[in-house]
Amino acid sequence: MQPEKSFQQYTLLLHNPTLETFTFSDITLGSPEGLTVVSVDVTPANKEGHGNHGAAPGTAPHAEHEAIPSPAETEPEPSTFDVEPVPVEGFIFEPDAHIDIVVKVALEKSADRGTAENVAVQFSSPDREYSVAHPLNITVDRTSCS
Repeated sequence: MQPEKSFQQYTLLLHNPTLETFTFSDITLGSPEGLTVVSVDVTPANKEGHGNHGAAPGTAPHAEHEAIPSPAETEPEPSTFDVEPVPVEGFIFEPDAHIDIVVKVALEKSADRGTAENVAVQFSSPDREYSVAHPLNITVDRTSCS
């Protein structure tokens, strides 16, 4: 359900497993009905993914349950990023980088319900342009949580 006078936020975790650098051009909703994109930003992501529950980069999920490391291995690494989100347009996606794309959507004023079939990410390399539809079905309802 959309909070009054607000938006819903969705996050896509992306990894660039190639040796190529890509530039983002746009993020759109696939077949949107009653929904508008409010903003799209990029932030760094933990390369171990969502299962780490905020673990520091380079640590295994649930590492706190494993053997205690020697004092030389206990240098603290940041578990969160102090980097402000940046707009997606023009963002350079480096090889082997992990990022979160944060898409904020809102219902159009005249709509009580909005949907989108996916989130399409448009990006390019020096040689080619791409558009990849991520299978994130979105449904936002103004009055119920169904």
